[in-house]
Amino acid sequence: MEKYIKNGNKKIKFKTVTKFTDRIKGFRFYLTPIEEGLCYPKKKMINTYFFCQKLDIVVTDKNNNILAIYPSFGTEKFIRPRIKAYYIYLLPLNSSKGLEDYDKLRILTKEKNC
Repeated sequence: MEKYIKNGNKKIKFKTVTKFTDRIKGFRFYLTPIEEGLCYPKKKMINTYFFCQKLDIVVTDKNNNILAIYPSFGTEKFIRPRIKAYYIYLLPLNSSKGLEDYDKLRILTKEKNC
């Protein structure tokens, strides 16, 4: 099943990261441009140590209400924990344009055709 974030007219594909090794690696040491996003469930804070490029970061609660948006978040930085945070989305650069705090993040799902 593929998941997308709908922001205006564009869709941003993302995958949910649940394995320990995938959660640790994330986008660390990625040199190619990032095309898809990552979703970290049950996470309140994140750091961008060893990220090689800027990202847009969106923090939401359990109902995907946006708590904070960090556009073009640089490398080697740290986001402090938020009490109500549940999901953290790492998205490609400039994909958070048009989103605002306290809006609901629109998630679309699509079945894969085999």
